[in-house]
Amino acid sequence: MREILILGSLPSNRAEEKLYEATVDVCKNYAKIVCSPIDTAKFKGDDRQRYDRALQKVENADLIIGEQTRPSTGQGMEIGYAINLKKPIVVVAEEGSKVSGLVRGCPIVRDILYYNSVGDLETKLSKFLETHQ
Repeated sequence: MREILILGSLPSNRAEEKLYEATVDVCKNYAKIVCSPIDTAKFKGDDRQRYDRALQKVENADLIIGEQTRPSTGQGMEIGYAINLKKPIVVVAEEGSKVSGLVRGCPIVRDILYYNSVGDLETKLSKFLETHQ
C-alpha cells in the first residue's frame, strides 16, 4: 500500500491528537505516506485550496480510515467522494459511538472497528491492516 488517508474531525484537544498520532504510527507500518487530520489542521490555504487538497488526498489514497467518533460535515463529503471513487474504507469509532446507518450499510466499507482505548485501536487496526495488505 502506498498511501493511507485518515479522515476525522479536526483535533480539539490533546486526547484527540494522541488518537490520530497513534493511528498514524500504526499506518506507517503499512504505507509509505500517511495523512491525518493533524496534517489538515496545519494546512494554511484558503477554503478553495483546502477543498482541492482534500479531494486530491482522497484520490491519491489506497485506503481511507474514517474516524467516526465525532463525525464532521467535511469528513462526510470526503467519505462520499471516496465511495464514488470506490476507495476501500475502514471505519473506526469509540465504543458507544453512533456510526451512521448509511456508513454501516455502504458496500465499500470493509469493516467497522469499535475501540475502547488508544491501545485497543492500535491492536485492532494493526490486525485489519495485516490481513488487508
